[in-house]
Amino acid sequence: MRNNKTLLSREEEQLHGLRIQTAAVASKIILKAAKKFIAENETSPTGSEILEIMKAKKNIEFNFVKIGEIGELLLATQTHLTPAGSKSIKENLEIVKEGNVSKDEMIIRNQGLVRKLASTHINQNVPIDDLTQVGTEGLLRAVEKFDPNRGYKFSTYARAWIKQTINRYVDDQHMIKVPEYQLNKIARIRKVQDELIQETGQEPVLAIVAEKCDMTVREVEELLTIKRDAVSLNKKVGEGDSDLGELLPDEVSISPESAADEAMVKEEVRKALDELSQTDREVIVKRFAFDGGKTATLEEIGKSQGITKEAVRQKIKRIIQKLSSIPGIRNLEEIGE
Repeated sequence: MRNNKTLLSREEEQLHGLRIQTAAVASKIILKAAKKFIAENETSPTGSEILEIMKAKKNIEFNFVKIGEIGELLLATQTHLTPAGSKSIKENLEIVKEGNVSKDEMIIRNQGLVRKLASTHINQNVPIDDLTQVGTEGLLRAVEKFDPNRGYKFSTYARAWIKQTINRYVDDQHMIKVPEYQLNKIARIRKVQDELIQETGQEPVLAIVAEKCDMTVREVEELLTIKRDAVSLNKKVGEGDSDLGELLPDEVSISPESAADEAMVKEEVRKALDELSQTDREVIVKRFAFDGGKTATLEEIGKSQGITKEAVRQKIKRIIQKLSSIPGIRNLEEIGE
């Protein structure tokens, strides 16, 4: 393995990500063969052993070590395999092994990021080793979920997963009572954050989250500082009477819906705003609540600048296009309408 203090280059991220996703496809082929074997050999000790491996692991298609064990068990029982079937398993096992190497590389090369994010909670009476372990779990899920075809950097995506996983763990260690109406709002915010990160691979700007949740940016910020409530996860909350447990995933299925590193995105936005004229900057700040206030309507902005609602819309579109190279900015267009 290479030096784990050096992050992967963008090209390396894409290459390893592609190998991992390809290995996951190969894993599914092996799993399909395993299920067929189990169905046809119900009393076989090998079938029982394979079944135990499959039951014990979630997201098993990404557990390449266990997939390797299943593949080897299938190959050891040659009588049920055709020559073509045996060849297929061998070829897919090689792909899985290659994917496992890439997976290990991505985890090792991003351990520095895990330690850095874990250290931000060092004064919260939670052992640093626990924080590092939890952060690594978040990194692992990021490796599994990363889609190299989406075009965003893995390190940005992983940062969201790691930080959110650690934050949730720390919250669980300091649980306090939270009113139900606030729980509903927190659940809504986290759901929207999840949708945005899964869609773009970027930490969403809080202005977008606030707009979709019909809240002010300040309200969203305050709610995100509230610790998780020590209530039953079966309690019905939010839209559609969802279980709280569905909206606040457990540590196994925890998702990166939080705006994991909002400060980083905000800094990029602030730098970009400095390049705009005063009137353009005022439009963007008001429309997307970068000042922490309530999102202004097109009509409100038009009145303050003495122009029509349509003129404001066109101005926003022009400004967004100008800033489109900045992470998180390209998503503003959908609420600029």
